[in-house]
Amino acid sequence: MPFSSFHNPEDIARAQTALDQLWRRIKSIIEQEDQQREYARLVYLVASFALAAHDEEDLIERVWERYWQR
Repeated sequence: MPFSSFHNPEDIARAQTALDQLWRRIKSIIEQEDQQREYARLVYLVASFALAAHDEEDLIERVWERYWQR
């Protein structure tokens, strides 16, 4: 189901779930001293792509691809 807005608590929860899944993938390969910065970057990417994503899996895929395009 597409995301509709960040005013909808259900959409916020879905975006948070996607963020949590992405962070679990990324955290273990990021140096400890870089984790706060990289988490903030990931939050920004999730927020940026959420309303364009079709569902959580699409959001995760889009953010994952963009995250590695440095």
